[in-house]
Amino acid sequence: MLLFGLLGAALAGCGGMRTAAPAGSGSGGALRAALPGTPPDVPRAGNPAGQQASTARAAGTSQPGLVSWQRFCATPRSASLRAALRRPVPASLHGEVIPLGSSAGARTAYVSAWMPQFAGVAALNLASGHLRRIRAYPNPAADQADGSSGGRWLVWEETHSLRSLDDFTVYGWDSVTGRLRRLGHSLRGPRGPAWPSPWHAPAVSGHYAAWAQGYGPDGEIEVVLADLATGKVSVVRRGHTQPPFFDGDLVVWPESDLPGTQTTLHALSLSTGRPAALPAVLRAVHGTDFVVTDGTRTAYFNPGLTALYYSPAQDQRAHVALRLPAGVDFADLAIAPGSLAWATTEATYLASTRTGAYARVTPEYGDATGSGPDLLISDAPSEKAEHPVLPMHVISPAALSWRACRDRAA
Repeated sequence: MLLFGLLGAALAGCGGMRTAAPAGSGSGGALRAALPGTPPDVPRAGNPAGQQASTARAAGTSQPGLVSWQRFCATPRSASLRAALRRPVPASLHGEVIPLGSSAGARTAYVSAWMPQFAGVAALNLASGHLRRIRAYPNPAADQADGSSGGRWLVWEETHSLRSLDDFTVYGWDSVTGRLRRLGHSLRGPRGPAWPSPWHAPAVSGHYAAWAQGYGPDGEIEVVLADLATGKVSVVRRGHTQPPFFDGDLVVWPESDLPGTQTTLHALSLSTGRPAALPAVLRAVHGTDFVVTDGTRTAYFNPGLTALYYSPAQDQRAHVALRLPAGVDFADLAIAPGSLAWATTEATYLASTRTGAYARVTPEYGDATGSGPDLLISDAPSEKAEHPVLPMHVISPAALSWRACRDRAA
């Protein structure tokens, strides 16, 4: 996951380009940059929205659409959460390990790693610590990856320079067959350099992946859809778009009529290949591409990155579940069964969507990666280094106990 400066994050909901200058090393799939190991200004949006749509339908409530709380409430860490945070993944203490996602059974974390014997994208067995190499970086000093997984499939964009993130290659890996496929590459302009692209990890759902890439000089972005089972890749939309996400049978993307104007969401049906109507909860979303959904629950930030909206059901408009104090901004968002995680410019937090309670899970900064049944929480680096250690924790939301918020929903 990429780390943005405040300006880049603020522009994320506009039809123009999202500035993607390297901003330092961090966690949650962050790209390394000119000053590795420095705390980030703002981490990039978390795990691509809706990547669990085909496998995770748990709403975090006994009945979809019903919650016993209106706003998230801060609570102390429970004993079960404290215990989970005391157990970092041992391999993450021996090199720079950045989570990209996890397998359907949560036994394996897909990572971008710089270890003593290997640098590249790999599958890390969380029980044994064994690192299964998927693709080594040809140039470990400059190459880096940002990706996501949908159980069987891992898809990532691999950049080749610390000076620009616009030159990248898209890869897909099948964890069942072990096949690695090159899915695409950024597009070059007539003068040689690649067209500017909004940097965002590809979204993955079922056997589909989708990403955005630049194709022109005035903020023109195309939305690309790949069938991972067949290898077929097609452009499904061109214009002033932003990175896509999946919501059940839909691939969804923000789009505006002109650069610099607020976006609204548009959708294409995967089953028919035709434009499709949005569910009620997504019709009200504008000016942001920080959206996560599991096909039932939906959460997103407002354009100013100061308010978090949440809905427990597709047919319900989201309500403001949390507002930040002045001087603090949202930076990252991830979803997992029964839980929601977000990063701010101060720390990373984890919430129960069943009770509405939330707690701080990193000392500062950090990030959360949602994929499958678990969340991967990465701490910020404790010191400046070319490849800083980023302690990674595996959080199983189903194993956590939470207090109930007293503020009950109407």
